[in-house]
Amino acid sequence: MTSEETGAAGTEIYGAWGAVLPGEIRAQLAVVGRSDQYAVIYRAGDDEWDTLAYVYDAEAATRTGLLIAKMTKMPEHLRIGASGVETGSDTEHPGVEWVVPTAVVDDPDPIVRITGPGTDRLWALPSTDGEVLGLLNPDGDPRELAEFTSAVAADAFIAMIDALFALSGSRGYTENPGVIG
Repeated sequence: MTSEETGAAGTEIYGAWGAVLPGEIRAQLAVVGRSDQYAVIYRAGDDEWDTLAYVYDAEAATRTGLLIAKMTKMPEHLRIGASGVETGSDTEHPGVEWVVPTAVVDDPDPIVRITGPGTDRLWALPSTDGEVLGLLNPDGDPRELAEFTSAVAADAFIAMIDALFALSGSRGYTENPGVIG
């Protein structure tokens, strides 16, 4: 990529998406890396880019970008959880998780359509120690992808992923995201 495509010399974009959030707010989400630092960044409207989560390494950045791109294009998905990352913190399944099949299956049974030959999962979950809010890929490698900067940041990520799923793959993913910054 050229610096014009990435917005800054040496910045790599692992995925970038745009969606309209409730209230007609245009938002953008990207997974980026530069100089061995990786992040999920976000902006709503004309605001500056904010870091929502610090991604552990290049492998986790690649996996995060691929999961978001693949999962949000699937025609069916299962969403587990309520509105935010801290919901259900005292349950066996806290936070918000999205589950999609690894392949589209034509079957009248919704469980078969969702689980198909396998699943991809992305899970934003609250802290067990009061400090770390995580982004996990429970069945993948790497399993642990990133740490959110705050509950507000995790909730912004959740709202954006929900908006991308609402697009059902149309316009949700940008192949050439252009300038970030």
